[in-house]
Amino acid sequence: MSATPTTTGFGSVEAGSKRSIVSQIFPWLVLALVLAMTITPIFSLIAGSFSLSRLPNEFSLDNLGLANYYAVWVEQRIDRVLWNTAIYVIGSTIFGIAIAVVLAWLVERTDMPGKLWVYAGVPLAIAVPGILHSITWVLLMSPRAGFINHAWMGATGTSTPLFDIYTMGGLIFAEGLRLVPVAFLMMVPLFRSMDPSLEEAAATSGASPLRATRRVTLMLMLPGLTAITIFQAITALENFEIPGILGLPVNLHVFSTRVFNIIDNVGTIPAFGQANAAAIFYLVVALIISVVYIRLVRHSERYAVITGKGYTPRQIRLRGWRYVALAGALLFLFVTIVLPFLVMLYISLINYMRQPSWEAVQNFSFQHYERVLNQPRAQKVLWNTIYMTIMTATSVTILSFIIAYIVVRTRFVARYFLDLLAFLPHSIPGIVLGLALFWLLLQFDILTGASTFGSLYALVFGFTVLFIAYGVRAMSTALLQIHADLEDAAKLSGAPPFRVATRVFAPLLMPTIVGIWIYCALLSVRFISLPLILSQGGDNEVLGVMIWYLWDNGNISSVGAIGVVLMLFMFLLALVLRFVGFGRQRSVGAAL
Repeated sequence: MSATPTTTGFGSVEAGSKRSIVSQIFPWLVLALVLAMTITPIFSLIAGSFSLSRLPNEFSLDNLGLANYYAVWVEQRIDRVLWNTAIYVIGSTIFGIAIAVVLAWLVERTDMPGKLWVYAGVPLAIAVPGILHSITWVLLMSPRAGFINHAWMGATGTSTPLFDIYTMGGLIFAEGLRLVPVAFLMMVPLFRSMDPSLEEAAATSGASPLRATRRVTLMLMLPGLTAITIFQAITALENFEIPGILGLPVNLHVFSTRVFNIIDNVGTIPAFGQANAAAIFYLVVALIISVVYIRLVRHSERYAVITGKGYTPRQIRLRGWRYVALAGALLFLFVTIVLPFLVMLYISLINYMRQPSWEAVQNFSFQHYERVLNQPRAQKVLWNTIYMTIMTATSVTILSFIIAYIVVRTRFVARYFLDLLAFLPHSIPGIVLGLALFWLLLQFDILTGASTFGSLYALVFGFTVLFIAYGVRAMSTALLQIHADLEDAAKLSGAPPFRVATRVFAPLLMPTIVGIWIYCALLSVRFISLPLILSQGGDNEVLGVMIWYLWDNGNISSVGAIGVVLMLFMFLLALVLRFVGFGRQRSVGAAL
């Protein structure tokens, strides 16, 4: 009878020893994986910028030089695009942040009626893909055929349009509106967490509510506001959809569209090397902005104004302005959510493009839905999109948990480096990563004989790299809220790491897990810059790319039919995200 405990004890020691070895090796394997995912594409991009070969699959170390940089920076003077890019990013960021600040202030710090509906509605604007957002403004405000301009010219008899969306002002307007929802979610916790005693002191000194808000509230929020502004500037810098739809037709280029234009010249061999040379500068600018953001966030605790005592944020009485403020908030919701849907619905139901009228309404039909949805291409694209979305969201969620756990819960010596690597992809614009993977996957397939290039897995890999920064930030914040005693108790009971993850962390982290999964699903459908570069026909074509080419070929009603279906699906995901995933706005702000 005495031999049994000994054997069991020896087995437990041996199992524990193996488990200890695995736990020591596993973080290094994760670090190697993340390093390969983030650094290898960048090296591929740099190598491609020096390649003098006509095509990426002809890359050779014996054929390198600086000719691509000379062609881009001296002959083509792409540096002139820098000014346009700076105006576009700064203007749209300031415009978007200003609206987000006002909306967050109205929701959190005033007695405006209907605040719950505004708070629930603003994040739904995330569900409108950037490409459909852009197309909406083209249909409404193009100089000659836009619905609003056409109605204006018909009513006044003038030949001068009321608006021209194909301008830098149009780009700033459209992009600024697109930035508001995420900026709003990041602003709300700042206003909610402000200690009111500081504002009350200002009021006691005779300051008006507006002056107290401007001189006290906003000044105390300045570090957080600056971080959010930089974050949104990075987002605007990497966006392609709005400058692609509104800028390309009139040769109004920012860096993202200029890089795409270099490799999208019809009738000629794309200048891939020159595109890489242009993208290098684009990448460097994004990296510099990201470094500033990381440093600012890292030292944000110096500006804490919340103490351990309980407090209730002071509500500002708007008096006669209450319903004016509500009207302004509802106008934003209409312009960013309802209007794009109505425009897409209208063009999907008319027989041919014409101005909205009662006659047009009487001739509505569903023929475009039937034609589009019955096409084998559309069915293939829909399946590609669903598969790519599920794979991307799942891979980002799992990898985010693993990385966040190592960073937050272990003493791995390189955990801070791992955290930095996980954030690095946020500074890689989608079109730049697409170019990098274009070169990398071609070389990988040549060396291994695999068929990764042109497959859906190329898109899944690219999107996983792009979204991992968000996933890790959100998961790390959630893990910090779970006390280590729960994990220690499970380990002392003999539970292996997998069971600890599934039985302890999974139930407690479920809102965050669902939120990350759905948000990444939304992003993977919204982003088109990376799929545009990596798309190789029907094998890996997704909805965003299909909409782009349908619009480019003038199939406007087909775009409307697909857009309506896509927006309904995205609205459903956004509602689930809002009420199940990140319904608690404090977690949202901390995660972002």
